[in-house]
Amino acid sequence: MTSHAFMKVRPRPSMRSHRNVINPSSFVEKLSSLVGRWRASSTKIVCEKNLLFLELEPWREIACEKASLSLNTDKEALLSFKYHLSSESSETLSSWNVNNSSPCNWTGVLCNESRDRDNQLTGTIPDQVGDLSRLSVLNMSSNHIRGAIPLNITMCLELEILDLKENEISGTIPAELGRLRNLEILKLGSNQLVGDIPPSISNLSSLDTLSLGTNNLGGRIPDDLGRLQNLKELDLTINQLEGTVPSSIYNITSLVNLAVASNNLWGEIPSDVGDRLPNLLIFNFCINKFTGGIPGSLHNLTNINVIRMAHNLLEGSVPSGLGNLPQLRMYNIGYNRIKSSGDQGLDFITSLTNSTHLNFLAIDGNFLEGVIPESIGNLSTSLASLHMGQNKIYGSIPSSISHLSSLALLNLSHNLISGEIPPEIGELGEMQELYLASNNISGRIPSSLGNLRQLSQLDLSSNRLVGGIPTNFSNFQRLLSMDLSNNRLNESIPKEILGLPGLSTLLNLSKNSLTGPLPQEVEALESVVTIDLSHNHLSGSIPESISKCKSLEELFMANNNFSGSIPDTLGEVRGLEILDLSTNQLTGSIPSSLQELHALQLLNLSFNNLEGVVPARESLKISPVFILKETQSFA
Repeated sequence: MTSHAFMKVRPRPSMRSHRNVINPSSFVEKLSSLVGRWRASSTKIVCEKNLLFLELEPWREIACEKASLSLNTDKEALLSFKYHLSSESSETLSSWNVNNSSPCNWTGVLCNESRDRDNQLTGTIPDQVGDLSRLSVLNMSSNHIRGAIPLNITMCLELEILDLKENEISGTIPAELGRLRNLEILKLGSNQLVGDIPPSISNLSSLDTLSLGTNNLGGRIPDDLGRLQNLKELDLTINQLEGTVPSSIYNITSLVNLAVASNNLWGEIPSDVGDRLPNLLIFNFCINKFTGGIPGSLHNLTNINVIRMAHNLLEGSVPSGLGNLPQLRMYNIGYNRIKSSGDQGLDFITSLTNSTHLNFLAIDGNFLEGVIPESIGNLSTSLASLHMGQNKIYGSIPSSISHLSSLALLNLSHNLISGEIPPEIGELGEMQELYLASNNISGRIPSSLGNLRQLSQLDLSSNRLVGGIPTNFSNFQRLLSMDLSNNRLNESIPKEILGLPGLSTLLNLSKNSLTGPLPQEVEALESVVTIDLSHNHLSGSIPESISKCKSLEELFMANNNFSGSIPDTLGEVRGLEILDLSTNQLTGSIPSSLQELHALQLLNLSFNNLEGVVPARESLKISPVFILKETQSFA
């Protein structure tokens, strides 16, 4: 994230004379601190984000005596500012000292030019900032500033922009900020602020932007905020606000961005919200407790870009009018109680084909019923995320879905979808996440899926898939997780899928009818955390090479036909927490090397033909489950 600290001071009125001299009294025209990493060379310091920089605006016709006095005043204020900050680079502001007469010679102080530097500023905002009486811009965003907002900042009566977002500022929002009548932009988001939003902010009649998101603010949204009739952006997301959204907020006709997501707000969203806020481009009411229906008037806002109402308690159907939104980029009504019925229950999707910029569509987690229309393939070619899971969708997946050439995520899980996986899905070259789990999908897994070389997540579990796992799944070089469990796959495990270098989260092939041995190539899964091969018909011995799966924490191989002894090398998988080898045909003794598995929490070796000495529970440190019952000949 780019770091900033930017100050701008208005120049004092000039005193005209016939002399051409620069007036440094306005030299704090821009104090901009852009924070990040320094790179030093032999001749200069190069920065990648932002540093503290000042821009001096020259006043050519000014008395020299006035210049000297103002220079000293601003110099003292900036030195006080420096001494209340610290930096990862102790040399960053070393040139800022009382013996260096001209601030134009200070590091980061520039005359007549702008330049980005980099600092990682920490510390508190000093009270002396109030001495910069003509300060118009203070931008210290994206640093590590801590402590409270100093009350002296309210002495900067000409302040127009106050941007302190993305710091570690704590305490409450001072009610005295309401004195800054010239303030146009107030950004305090992504800090650690607590308490209520002071109603006095409503005195800032020139305010254009009010951004307080991602803090710990509580209480209710002040009704007085409705007085901010020039406000274009109101961001209160990710706080602990409660109650209803005051009706006065919906009367701020200038609003372009209204975002109150991730709070504890309730009540109904006015049905005429789109009529009362005709300039809205972003409407974000996600993750609250709003009730009632989706306001149909939102679908009359022909320029709107974003409509987000997911994770609420909204009911009713999807209103008509979606075809009126040519500029729509995101439409998210997931996880509500929206209903539809009949084969045409999803026909509202057809209306969205007019939204040629649509990038994100989520209708998941509702009670939507119907068949996916063939017209889904006519949605925007910019569509990257399509969430339709956890509904009552039935019928087959239309092959036209392959026309969505930018699709990176497709989630149709937890529905009633039947038929086969269209091989055309393999044409979606940008696909990264494919979720078709918990449906009634049948037939073989099409080998064309192996063309999805960008895939990182694949979940086809809990369907009725038969046959084998395509060997060209070896193309999934970026795959992190693969779940093919709870199907009817009935061939052997191809060694090719065990050589996936990125597989790190899960390989789940359980609850199928897979046969044959576990290939020695399992050793290539060095990064995987969980392997579940349980409830199949796998046979042969457990490969000793499995010990090379050094990241393994959970290994499930129960309910197969594995024979032979437990590999002594399993004791080398030191992070193993769960080992379930139950219900196989294993023989011999339990390897003493298992005593080295100090992270083990569950060991199930039951229903085998093991014998010999049981490793001491104390050495295994197993808690709470240790199962050996129905085995034979233990001492």
